[in-house]
Amino acid sequence: MDKFIIKCNKNEDLKNTSNIALQNNESNNEVLNKQIFGDADDPVNEIPISRLEKKDRIDKGPYQPKFDFPRTIIGSKYRSFQIEWYNKYSWLEYSKVLDSAFCFYCRVFCLNDPATKGHIDFAFIKKGFKNWHRANECFRNHEKSKGHQHSVSSWSGYTKDKSIDMLLDEQKEVFISKQNQVKIKNRQIMERLIDIVICLAKGGRPFRGHDESKISIARGLFLDLVDLVSKYDPTLKDYLTNGPQNALYTSGKIQNDIIISISNVILRKISHSVQNKLVSIMADETSDCGHREQMAIVLRFFDDKLNSPVEHLVAIRRLTSVDAQAIFNELKVVLSVLKVDWKNVLSVCFDGAAAMSGSVSGVQMRCKELNSNIVYVHCYAHCLNLVLVDACTLDKGNRLIFDFFGIVQFIYTFIEGSCSRHATFEKISNEIGSTLRTLKSLSTTRWAFHAEAVAVIKINYSAILRALTEIIETTKQIKCFNFIFELTMMHPILQLIVKVSKLLQTAFINLRNETEFLNIFNEAKNVCIELEIDIPLVKKWKVSSRFDEFAKTHHYYETKEEELRSLCFYQMLDNMVTSLDLRFQQETIKIINAVGNLLNLKLNKEEAAVLEEKFKISQNELMAEIRLLKAYQTVLTGNSETTLSGWIHWMQENEKYKIYTAFNTAIQTFFCHLRYKLLMRKSVF
Repeated sequence: MDKFIIKCNKNEDLKNTSNIALQNNESNNEVLNKQIFGDADDPVNEIPISRLEKKDRIDKGPYQPKFDFPRTIIGSKYRSFQIEWYNKYSWLEYSKVLDSAFCFYCRVFCLNDPATKGHIDFAFIKKGFKNWHRANECFRNHEKSKGHQHSVSSWSGYTKDKSIDMLLDEQKEVFISKQNQVKIKNRQIMERLIDIVICLAKGGRPFRGHDESKISIARGLFLDLVDLVSKYDPTLKDYLTNGPQNALYTSGKIQNDIIISISNVILRKISHSVQNKLVSIMADETSDCGHREQMAIVLRFFDDKLNSPVEHLVAIRRLTSVDAQAIFNELKVVLSVLKVDWKNVLSVCFDGAAAMSGSVSGVQMRCKELNSNIVYVHCYAHCLNLVLVDACTLDKGNRLIFDFFGIVQFIYTFIEGSCSRHATFEKISNEIGSTLRTLKSLSTTRWAFHAEAVAVIKINYSAILRALTEIIETTKQIKCFNFIFELTMMHPILQLIVKVSKLLQTAFINLRNETEFLNIFNEAKNVCIELEIDIPLVKKWKVSSRFDEFAKTHHYYETKEEELRSLCFYQMLDNMVTSLDLRFQQETIKIINAVGNLLNLKLNKEEAAVLEEKFKISQNELMAEIRLLKAYQTVLTGNSETTLSGWIHWMQENEKYKIYTAFNTAIQTFFCHLRYKLLMRKSVF
């Protein structure tokens, strides 16, 4: 049995030997194929010549594959490469193709090093080492060789040194890094300067000074704020101190450039917001402090994100001429810059000047030539001002009211025109314990100033009277019954106008009754009694029958109360009611009335037809939606702007606007179409 086992082992050894011989006798072509298609890092392949490829190969280190290494009969035993040798000799690498070991350091550096000439061990460089039975001894001897030590030294120097391209790249990175730091610092400086510009611009403050030199005390607000901020901001202080003195970005030209840049950014945002949106245009012209004519232009549109209408002052354009064509040309330029198509313009709001409102060649007609659906709105604030002017002018025959406002203006001019007279007025107010209110001047363009002026005089009447008594010997103009009565009468009337309401006309009509007049008359009478001012009797007029055959039919007033009721109080209210009728007969009134009834879900067919024509919605759909909305128990009622906003927000809940499309379109369009307070008056600018 033992002989049989020995015989079998010999046969197995012969078989393995024959296989090894076949492997060792592979043709050169097969070896070449293995070199081409094998692992590129295998030591059988030479180190690349290209500098970049060579560096990449060196960075990878020795090729040390791990697998079942093939065994070879050396002597009477099978020998093979051992995987633990990798850990013991870090320079060692193995070739799968040649089944041999190599020295990575020597293979890379030894052949090109003049110092190792004559000390080259080709077994570890070219041929490959495979005497596995003597491997440890040969590996130790190779480590001690002069050639290997020089190769290790070369490898160490190579890994520490950097190539020229790496050095250039690093220098470039350092340069870019410094450049980015400079950019960041410059941006931080510009952020501070821009914030200062915005701060001054929002307040309408002057930027420049008369003398901007460093030793001046009148350098201007911009440079003063820059110095103030730099006092507490190290970044800005360092830049102003150590930065290039010819590029501080604080000159007047840079200030203007920043203002223009901010303007361009704002205009781009506004232009983006109004794209494909329905807009209304508001414009008014006036002169600036330099006596140059200019026009302010405002756009109003519905913002879907805010779910409410918004207004933007988009331009203040200088006018070299105030004729209709020149004004219209400026409007066209502004809309062109904002990329607003005239077909998206719903309405235009101007004052009543002929150049603006003319129906033949005015600006409103030129706008309608580009879009026939544009609605012209005469500024309602201006209309109210004209109502007051109409009621108080001498042409209307109300001499008492005309004289009253003349005295009001005279009081302001007399007291506030002198510091000493104002000081006397202030002293008297403190003595009697009255709350001092500064007197107001009347304005020919803003009716609200009339209300403020009258209210101040009414509150400070006693102090004004005593101050004038102390200043001058006589105060007959205001120390009389007529002035006190007119003061008492005009105060509630002007307060109604200040609280602009859709029921303004009704309020004036309700004010025209016996009770209201008696309250005013009695209040004025009590003031006169308190101040010991005589109430005049009615002057008796005698008409000669020789010149007037109807003298007997003339009406004569028996009392002062009757005279003032007829000639002053009723006449004033009648003039205002008539003027309201005349001034507010615009095409927009029908739209306002229709929308008011729409908000209350009480729209009739005629009003629905108006909305269909103006807002381009279906009348039938709108009436059907109103019938559905009436079924809701929580629907909003009223016709104020608050109700309108409430409807818009209600439509957004659960996307109800997708159901009530016509109703939603009507209220949204109206919200950006019209306003009750449509334009700031000239004094704002």
